Amino acid sequence: MTDPPLGSGSGLPSFGFTLPNNGNSSLFSPTAVSIANKSEGIGFPSKEIPVETGEENEKSVFTADSVLFEFVEGGWKERGKGELKVNVSATGTGKARLVMRAKGLYRLILNASLYPDMKLTNMEKRGVTFACMNSTGEGKDGLSTFALKFKDGSIVEEFREAVAEHEHKSKTAAILKTPENSP
Repeated sequence: MTDPPLGSGSGLPSFGFTLPNNGNSSLFSPTAVSIANKSEGIGFPSKEIPVETGEENEKSVFTADSVLFEFVEGGWKERGKGELKVNVSATGTGKARLVMRAKGLYRLILNASLYPDMKLTNMEKRGVTFACMNSTGEGKDGLSTFALKFKDGSIVEEFREAVAEHEHKSKTAAILKTPENSP
């Protein structure tokens, strides 16, 4: 018993092989065989599915492409390249955080709250280092030292200004929520 050819009622899409008539008799050249999908309407659904990122109730006050490094075991280890954001809560709580996702896959590589008196130290002309708790779910507890490298020094200053402005707002929000001041 022979298998039915593809596309002849088997439920599978049909494919055809086409040989170009360019005088080249070699079947092994890269242009000798092209595959054409002859079925209509087969593919991925075009309906978009909304993805929740946790950033829905936040406003980005700073965004820039950057490279993230972490100081591990006496040396800098690259954690990824992507878009760094300083996000501020839109609900009026004053909370702000750093969020960075890897380019392409959008994997979360930095998720750190800004805290009062967060110290940013310049590193060469295009970088900045800081200590924070990165809660990306990698299981590492405690403070880590991170470095961000931008494409030019003017972006470093914009980043410093955004962090300075919103770390102080986080400070006032933290003061208002202390147990001594609560009703």
